Amino acid sequence: MTDFVIKAGEVICIASGIYDGYDRRGPFVAAKEFDLVAFIDTVKTSNMEPWQISSLMYELPELLVERGLITKTQCRNIYLGAFGELEVGEEREDYT
Repeated sequence: MTDFVIKAGEVICIASGIYDGYDRRGPFVAAKEFDLVAFIDTVKTSNMEPWQISSLMYELPELLVERGLITKTQCRNIYLGAFGELEVGEEREDYT
């Protein structure tokens, strides 16, 4: 993997997986500039099994928060509807 620099103040969401295993976390704000690939290299071992890598991908946002690299931020999620039906709704995350 190549460098993947996150700039201080940048707003990011972190996603992994596919289909019903898709996970999206965030939004977060970068507390300082850091290289995401370099960080992953510090927490990943070379002999990890695929299930361990999947688990690490899920845990990564909290690891970044714990290390002070990103902080959680509030965000409004606004849904416009589905299946040709316009139905405006909202869901809020509680980050207190």
